[in-house]
Amino acid sequence: MTNEADNIDRMPHLGPLVDDETIAEEIDGQDLVIVLSRFNIGAIEKIVDYRKGSRRAAKMIVITAKGQFLLKRRACGRDGRTQVDFAHAVQRRLSEHRFPVAGLIETVDGETLVEHNGRIYELFRFIRGKRFDKSNPAAAESGRVLAHFHDILREFPNEPETKNSFHLNLSFVSKIGEVVSKLKLHEPSEELKGIESSVAYLQSQYEIAFTKVESVDFSSLPTSIVHSDWHPGNMLYKDGEIIAVIDFDSLRVSPRVSDIANGALQFSMRMGEAENVDSWPDSFRGHTIQSLVQSYDQFTKLPLMASERSIIPFLMIEALIVESVIPIIKSGSFGRVRGSSFIRMVERKLRWLEPRTQRVIDVIQPSMGDEDSFA
Repeated sequence: MTNEADNIDRMPHLGPLVDDETIAEEIDGQDLVIVLSRFNIGAIEKIVDYRKGSRRAAKMIVITAKGQFLLKRRACGRDGRTQVDFAHAVQRRLSEHRFPVAGLIETVDGETLVEHNGRIYELFRFIRGKRFDKSNPAAAESGRVLAHFHDILREFPNEPETKNSFHLNLSFVSKIGEVVSKLKLHEPSEELKGIESSVAYLQSQYEIAFTKVESVDFSSLPTSIVHSDWHPGNMLYKDGEIIAVIDFDSLRVSPRVSDIANGALQFSMRMGEAENVDSWPDSFRGHTIQSLVQSYDQFTKLPLMASERSIIPFLMIEALIVESVIPIIKSGSFGRVRGSSFIRMVERKLRWLEPRTQRVIDVIQPSMGDEDSFA
């Protein structure tokens, strides 16, 4: 038994929006009235705060005679008009191909956004579904849907302004070292014993992983528009199928394998209570990685190349380090979690994963129909 908890919505997850502030943004009453007046959604019966997901993107559930809707104000830095227009064009394309999106609601003027006081608001149909249940079939479903996502968008006519991914460059190794000085500003010295050693290990692992990824000429691998936050909190399930993928705020162009590896990391993370990361299990759910990647390979129109499979565990290592370190460098903590505790947890997970990188590569080969142990 592990102490793994279902804290998908309580824990700032590893991803592009982990720089959330502790205080959640809110939409005040006057702004709410003005924005909702732009939509023909019937008489409003009830409005309630929706606290899940990024705290930087204020959300509210709006219940009317015509149904239930989710009003979202884009987070600062994710609200450029060009960026939002691109995300909406992608969602329209996905919807045309019957991909499971929540569905944007048009304004009375036929737009899919409202600009008010320098901020951008979106309205979606509110979808009720279940969260990822940590089962292998649910992980496989995520892989299938991700393959469909990439296949639809592989030849999308436009590109977002944002490119690349958590695969940065070797100069990031020195950036990781900034964590130590940042932690010293926020935590007493007795809490930081051995932290230099932990950070040095993260630096060495990032350098090794980066070199492995570059050895296959990463930039030459099959490229697509990627979701960039393929995380369990962004999937809603019903009867074993994903009925909605949400949060298209981080779309970018990158080798598709970055999405696959990030999904493998996010879906296989074993966690515990958000308040006690010191007790989180060291391991990942190995069969989750296997199920997700093999399902992707089964359903994609462009089967994975051997070079793509060979770097998935190293991209997972890069993603784990980058998405953990950056918010700690910015604020000294990971959400509400003490920065030193989070760094030590990342170190433990890397020490579990490091000797198993080849095992990951072995078990994500095309399925032969036989069960395979991840021990």
